[in-house]
Amino acid sequence: MQASVNFSNPTPYTASIPYFSARILNNGKVIGEAVAKDISLKLGNNTGNIIHATWDPLSYGGPESHENARRLLSDYLSGENTTLEVATHRDSFPGLPELGIAFSKLNFTVPTPRLKLPGDDDEDEDGASRLGFIRDATFHLFSSTASFTLASPLHANTVHLEHINATAFYNHTEPVGQIINDKPFPIPPGLSQTPRLPVNWSPDSIGYDKLRDVVGGQLKLDAIAYVTLRIGNWVEQVRYVGHGLGAKVSL
Repeated sequence: MQASVNFSNPTPYTASIPYFSARILNNGKVIGEAVAKDISLKLGNNTGNIIHATWDPLSYGGPESHENARRLLSDYLSGENTTLEVATHRDSFPGLPELGIAFSKLNFTVPTPRLKLPGDDDEDEDGASRLGFIRDATFHLFSSTASFTLASPLHANTVHLEHINATAFYNHTEPVGQIINDKPFPIPPGLSQTPRLPVNWSPDSIGYDKLRDVVGGQLKLDAIAYVTLRIGNWVEQVRYVGHGLGAKVSL
């Protein structure tokens, strides 16, 4: 992964840093590494510094870090406010192990950068989308299916949804129906439409009655989904929680 990072230098010193690396942590667990090269540290604000990050919690911290990273990714995709910790180590500055060890005693916690999603001009002050990854949902009663418009923030890579186990709720707790799908489908960059996914309705619930009452209209629903994602050779299962999703209802 690559990111452009802005930071402020509060010291009266400038420096040229040919190489720098730091561990990326969450809740004290190492989940990856950040590397920067050829940094010119100026007085005051420093903008446009390119950082290359590696996300590999299993290799860096083992199963416990992997599970922690999974929770972090789930919260992040669900729109929760999440943070990352950055810590230096012995090899952060090649040839200067004492400097890396000294800085490792400092705790740097930063908000996880928000992703800007396509097709959305409604943004927070930091440029992040407010609408989330699910832009539109339509439930088809007769065919017992549902289709969704999804927004991918990736510019070059296609995300593949390998497995979905999702439940929609009315008024937070009343189940409407469940989607279980094992047929993978792609989510290309930008906005895309999913195939129609099979829905198992909850006919005895208040939620399903409300759904039938608004045929031809819309209903606000919540959702909890366990999704297996694949990007290239990387595969992960995440838990997505959505609130107030606008769902159209058709026959």
